[in-house]
Amino acid sequence: MAAIRKSGGVVVFHWDGALPAPADAKFVAALADRRFRTIENAASEEVSVGWVTPKDPTGDSFDLEDLDGGAGTWLRFRIDKKVLPKKWLQIHRDAAEKARGKKLSARERRELKDDLTEKLLPRVLPNITLVDALLFHDRRTVMLFATSKTARESFTKLFFDSFTLPLERANPLRSGQRAGLGRDAEAQLERLEPVRWPRAGTDERAPRRVRAGAAESLEADA
Repeated sequence: MAAIRKSGGVVVFHWDGALPAPADAKFVAALADRRFRTIENAASEEVSVGWVTPKDPTGDSFDLEDLDGGAGTWLRFRIDKKVLPKKWLQIHRDAAEKARGKKLSARERRELKDDLTEKLLPRVLPNITLVDALLFHDRRTVMLFATSKTARESFTKLFFDSFTLPLERANPLRSGQRAGLGRDAEAQLERLEPVRWPRAGTDERAPRRVRAGAAESLEADA
C-alpha cells in the first residue's frame, strides 16, 4: 500500500519546541501510546482516531523502518467512524408505520432508533479513512496530505496529544520568518504592506488582509 498519494491537496504545519527525533525510542513510544484502537465491535455510534503505519493499518506495531521516508518521516493515522446507516433506520421506520397504520411520534422514533442501534450496530463495520503526513524534523515542519476540516482537526489534536506540541498552520509570512532569510530580508519582510484580497461573495471594498507571496518575493530578492 503506497504511503504517500500521488495527487491531492497538502496542508503544511509548523511547530515550536523540542520534538524527539524519529529514531528516538521516545518518538515511537509517543505514537504507540496514541495508536489506533478498533471500534469494530462497538454497540454505539462513535469515532476512533489513532496512529498506524503504512505497513500495519491496525496500529499494533511501530517499526522504525516503516516510518523511514528518506528526507522525512512518514506518519499515518486512521479515522474510523461507526454510525447506524440512515437507510436501515428508514426501512425499519417505514415498516413500523405501515404495520401500525400511522406515523410514529417523535418519542417512538427515538425509541426505535435506540433499539436498532443496540441490535444492529455490533454488526455494522465502521467507515475507514487513512491519512498520511510527512514530517521534517530539522525544519520543524509537517505536511498533511489532506485538506478536509475533519482531517486537519483530527491530525492537530492527535499530534498535540502525542507530543504536547501545538501545530501552527503555515502561511507566507510565517514561512518567510522561519526560512532564515537573513537580518536585512527579515526586516524587509516586516515592512511589507499586506496584499488585499477580496472575499468571495462579499463586497470587494471590504477585503481581507493577507501577506500573500511575501516569503516568495523575499527569497527571490535574497
